[in-house]
Amino acid sequence: MRRLGVISVLLLIGLWLSGCGNQTELNELGIISATGVDGTEGNWTVTYQIIIPSAMSSGAGGSGGGGGSQSAVHTFSTEGKTIREAIDVSNLENPRKLYFAHNNVLLIGKETANAGINEIVDSYLRNFDSRETVKVMVADQEARDLLKQLVPPERLPGVALAKILKKDSQMGSFFPTITMYEIAQRISSETGAVGIPEVSMVGSGDEKLDSIEVFQKTSSKVKLKLSGLSVFKGSKRIATLNRMESQGISWLDNKMNSSTLSFEDPNTKDGVKSFTAFQVHIAKVKTTPVKGPLHYTLNVKVRVNGEIVESASQEDISKTEGINKMQQLVNKQIEAQIQDSWKTIQKLNVDLLGIANKVHRKYPKDWNKIKGSWSDELARMDIKIDVQTIISRPGLFQKSFTKQVEPETDN
Repeated sequence: MRRLGVISVLLLIGLWLSGCGNQTELNELGIISATGVDGTEGNWTVTYQIIIPSAMSSGAGGSGGGGGSQSAVHTFSTEGKTIREAIDVSNLENPRKLYFAHNNVLLIGKETANAGINEIVDSYLRNFDSRETVKVMVADQEARDLLKQLVPPERLPGVALAKILKKDSQMGSFFPTITMYEIAQRISSETGAVGIPEVSMVGSGDEKLDSIEVFQKTSSKVKLKLSGLSVFKGSKRIATLNRMESQGISWLDNKMNSSTLSFEDPNTKDGVKSFTAFQVHIAKVKTTPVKGPLHYTLNVKVRVNGEIVESASQEDISKTEGINKMQQLVNKQIEAQIQDSWKTIQKLNVDLLGIANKVHRKYPKDWNKIKGSWSDELARMDIKIDVQTIISRPGLFQKSFTKQVEPETDN
């Protein structure tokens, strides 16, 4: 009976294995690390960054190493009248079936972003093999050129770009990360606008990052870097915000996770400027549109908790008065940043914050009257900012180190 049971189990395993004959083997897949899209309607170019598993094995440097004599990715492009046609044409030159489930980043070329991204969004949401949760970025040039560049010390450039976005979201909050699904939501809503992080190749000289030789150097004159926030009105890119303007959007959109704010101490000594660095740990922002007799006002309530991480201030922060003054300086810094970004929003006449959606929910009857002239309403809207900061830790020193050593210097 025991032998019969063993034979039965072996037969069942054999039947199960035989049922896998129509499955694609791992070595037949071309795993995509990043993709890029260039071109316009009727003339599309899609670029693929495919992982080379053999180059990722031990001795080739791994995901974070720089050794090996072979690049960990192979990049190539195909063309078609539609995006899906360009992807299908890849079968004519690529021996492996493209696998998009691990696609980290979609990079959109600058000219394509200016012309409109509706067809890109449609392609991603319509096809089951494309992930609508993929992170999206805009290139300051053609996407296919940037996807050829390596990002030391990471072996996989697509993974590196995704990690840069993640680290910025966690520690800087300069450029809000966004997915394809979120882009579709914002463009198709009453807001009709969205901001997408922009990546550039910055530096001096003619040096390139498209060779594994960059891993043999201690530094490079050029690098890929998050450089701005591409502003889309509808499906078309209309402007780029700089780092500070974009961080103001992060405040207003309640996407401020952590960041370091530097501000000048008004109490200067001998005309020498001193600065203090405040690190945000917790930030909660609530924006509420309020209807007035003539126009709407956006009430912004900001609550911040953090600590002083560097200071050359003359203030004595061991005392309540000194801490209160520091908190007021942080409040002014945050309020000024939000004000500057708000002015930019009104100048561009683009609703990056989704205020239209909030007005629609709060005042549905009024929205039906003003939705056709929302741009004018946005331009007339006032903003009222209330910032309250709590400094939970002034640091190990009760006074700045500069102030502590001053008596010794004077002697």
